[in-house]
This record gives sequence, structure tokens and C-alpha cells, in this order.
Amino acid sequence: MANTFMGYARENGAVGVRNWIAVISIMDNCNPVTRAICHAVDGTIAVTTLFVRGQYGRDLEIAFNTLAGMGRNPNIAGVLLIGLEEQTTEEVARRIRPSGKPIESINLQPHGTINAVAEGTRRAMKLVVRASYARRKPCPTSALLVGVECGGSDTTSGLTCNPVIGQMADRLVDDGGSVIISETSEFLGAEHLFAARAVDETVKKAFVDAVLRLEREAMERGMDIRGTNPTADNMRGGLTTIEEKALGAMAKAGTRPLSGVLTYGEAPSRKGLHFMDAPAPAVENLAALASAGCQLIFFGTGVGNPIGNMVSPTVKVSGNVNTLRTMSDNIDFDASEILEKGVKVAVVGNRLYDYAIEVASGTRTSSEVLDVRETAISRFAPTI
Repeated sequence: MANTFMGYARENGAVGVRNWIAVISIMDNCNPVTRAICHAVDGTIAVTTLFVRGQYGRDLEIAFNTLAGMGRNPNIAGVLLIGLEEQTTEEVARRIRPSGKPIESINLQPHGTINAVAEGTRRAMKLVVRASYARRKPCPTSALLVGVECGGSDTTSGLTCNPVIGQMADRLVDDGGSVIISETSEFLGAEHLFAARAVDETVKKAFVDAVLRLEREAMERGMDIRGTNPTADNMRGGLTTIEEKALGAMAKAGTRPLSGVLTYGEAPSRKGLHFMDAPAPAVENLAALASAGCQLIFFGTGVGNPIGNMVSPTVKVSGNVNTLRTMSDNIDFDASEILEKGVKVAVVGNRLYDYAIEVASGTRTSSEVLDVRETAISRFAPTI
């Protein structure tokens, strides 16, 4: 079976599955210039953001770290930063420099948008040409860091797409690779089962503390989601409680030991399966996984969720025949044989592993081709 893929070996030892130039907005008022440059230059991706201006403390640090993390992602060959003024732009640039990749920056003050778009187009073009000299070469699957996500979950999710993703995750961990599962709220009611897989008491406590903290914060805001399910499409799909949803969501992590607990957008320092403490909404969570360095994300969906991430190609997996019919343009992998034909999860999971190798080697996903992609960084404090 495959244990290598055709990837891009970076100078710092990282391995990319794509070879993009990231044009990154440092704050929301830079987004129009960022998009204009990417519209003009093939081979670029626009990483836009909201706020930053007026954020402070931990909230601002997370914003800077997440933007920089997406710039450091192995799929990025070079970075063009678009800022308003030099000081804030430098906060992100200095966090990317240790990766060793080329970085350019342009600030709108005092040049204005027309000049910034013109100069940004020139610099982005040069970065793309430089990156185009890279060639794919065989790389070990142990170099892969994969995020696992679910959204638009229903009764088929926990029976098909999520355990299939878990089977793929197990094989990747066995190869020496790494997997990150996130969405803290989706462990409520099943946290004790996942905690039992921790490699030691320190990891176990960090995981349980994250789930209990989320539960406490929700209740402090007057929202008790225990014993219920707050999401309308999940309820429409047949999931009645958060505990029921948690059991299905947890299946994405496979069966291997829990090696570590990460904060929002944090990169793991060792191999294996990791949990990231991050909000469940898809776009925010995908941004955190991309910031952590995930080269690929596998997204299980029941009733359908088409969104992908700009930096990390997002593979949509579904086992719901209705969704596969009505949203076929947005689904990359069909896991419906499990319910419809009685095919074993392991068989379909092994096929997904093989497909993961294909995507890592260059096969494009639907969200890439259709550009159904977005970026949003979670907020943890009000703006001043």
C-alpha cells in the first residue's frame, strides 16, 4: 500500500502538498487590495481577515499567530503581506520568518490602493515565478499533518463518513504521520471516552479541562447545551442530543492514543493524534487547523457543508445518498456503500487513505476547483 506521496520539499524540512503564494491581509481594511492582487496573479491565494484593528491582548495575539501560521503552512511557497502600516505588518512578518520562506510586504499608507495593487501584483508575480521552479518528489506519508473536521452532521455521519475518516487517520498515524481533531463542543457527553485514550495524565487533564471550560463558558452566557442539540441542520438530520453528536464526531479521530492537546492554531511538537481546543463552526475551525500546519483537511458531512479552506485542501466526505445526489458538485469522496451495500468501514477507509495520497500528490478537491473557500479567525474578546 502507498506510504509515499509526491510533494514539495521545503528548505526547512517541511513538505507541502501545494505550491501556492499566499497574499495575506493583515487587517480587514486591506482585503480589497489582497483580492485584487490575487485576481491578477495566477498561483496565489487570498488569505483575508476581519478586525485586527482594535483587537488587544490574547485576542490580538491569536489573530497575529493564526495569520502567521497560515503563512508558515508547508503548502505555502512564499508570502506577500498586505498591511495598513508598517508596525502591524511586522508583527505577522516576524512570526513567519523562522520558516525561511520568502516574504514581501506592502503597506497602504502612504501609497494608496492603486499603487499598492500595482506593486503587489509585481511582487506576487515574482514570487510565483520563483516558486514555479519547484518540482514534486517522493515524500514519506510520515511528513503529513492532517486535520479532521465535520459539519452538517446527521445520522449517517457517525455511521459512515466519520468512521471512514477515522480509519484513514489510524493508518496515517501508523505511518508516523499526525492528525488533529478539534471542535471542543462536539466532545460534550463523550469526553470521558476520548480522555481514556490519553498517553498520560497531563494530556488527559488538559483535554478534560478544555471541554469543561467550554461547557462552563456556555452556561455563563445563559446557554446550556447539555442534553440537547443547538444546531438546526443537525436536528433535521436526526441527531437529537449533543452527546449523540459527540459519539459520531469523535469517530473521526480513529482509535490511536491521544498524544497532545493544542491551543487554537498551535502546531504540534510531536507526532501522533492531537486534540485542538477550538470552536466548532467550520470556517473558524478550518483556519485554526491550517494555521497549525495541516497540509490536508478531511471534512465529513451528512446533510452537506461545502466550505473549504484557502491554505489546506479540504476533502469533503459523505455517506448520505441524498446529499451525494443533491450536492454532488461539492463532495469529493462517496462513503455511502457502508449503509447502502453493507461494505465494511475498513474497506472504505482504506480507499480514503489511497485517495488522501492522490490529493497530497496533486489531485484537486471540489472546494479548490470551485473556489468555495473562506477564512475567519475566531474571536476571544470584544473590539475597542
